[in-house]
Amino acid sequence: MSDLTDAIERTRRHWTDRPTEHGTIEGLQAAAQAAPGVRSLLEVLSEDRLALLVEPKRATVSRGTINPHLDLGAVARECEAAGACAISVVTERELSGGTIDDLRAARAVATIPVIARDLVVDLRQVYELRAAGADALLVPARVFADEFEEDHGTQDGRATSSQLIALAHQLGMEFLFSIGTEEELAFAVDTDADALNIDNRAERGNIDVERTFELLAEVPLGWPVISESIATVDEVAKLHRAGVDGLLLDEGHTETGLANALAIYADLTLDA
Repeated sequence: MSDLTDAIERTRRHWTDRPTEHGTIEGLQAAAQAAPGVRSLLEVLSEDRLALLVEPKRATVSRGTINPHLDLGAVARECEAAGACAISVVTERELSGGTIDDLRAARAVATIPVIARDLVVDLRQVYELRAAGADALLVPARVFADEFEEDHGTQDGRATSSQLIALAHQLGMEFLFSIGTEEELAFAVDTDADALNIDNRAERGNIDVERTFELLAEVPLGWPVISESIATVDEVAKLHRAGVDGLLLDEGHTETGLANALAIYADLTLDA
């Protein structure tokens, strides 16, 4: 598997060379318009209780293949019954083995918001993901490193973050940035994105929840915040008291199962 930077560049090349699934931009627009109505993730995050989101994965960079036969429909149904407020479906293929069919399978059975997590670099992707049923997009801020790193400028012909966010909003979707550094945070809050996902997992796989506490102190008021990857049960209450609006449970719960983890966290007394 390649690292994230290589995957982003390969994704750009793929979309530069690739014909769209529906043939024309008009076909994509029509398919997106015909998709089921959007469910708001922001409404979920604004509720008084701590929102518990799940993200099943086929594979990761640090752990390799986890579950090559993952049935997203079955997992979505099971996790919603166990109390999940939303499900994040990885549609990125190169690093995580996801597909847009996974998104369709989850959306077909879930009544909660379904988030598409991908390296979104092209406007056609936004249309395709909405057509497949995505209610929101979750995109690593690093995809747009050329917009905020020194000595870099946005390259001609590339879709900018503002263009992608604007199209997502036009189609009724919400847009979230996944961040892990102060630089990425500063970039994200200067856009029209709707929420932040602070990823506590390093590329080598270890989890450091202190990343959420450190970055949360710099988040402007009014921004909904999700904390991703939790190492221990004790951290759940601490993160809730610190002010996060949601937790994203991921492959770290493979051994116990996402549904079991949901049941444990939902039963916790989260005193503010």
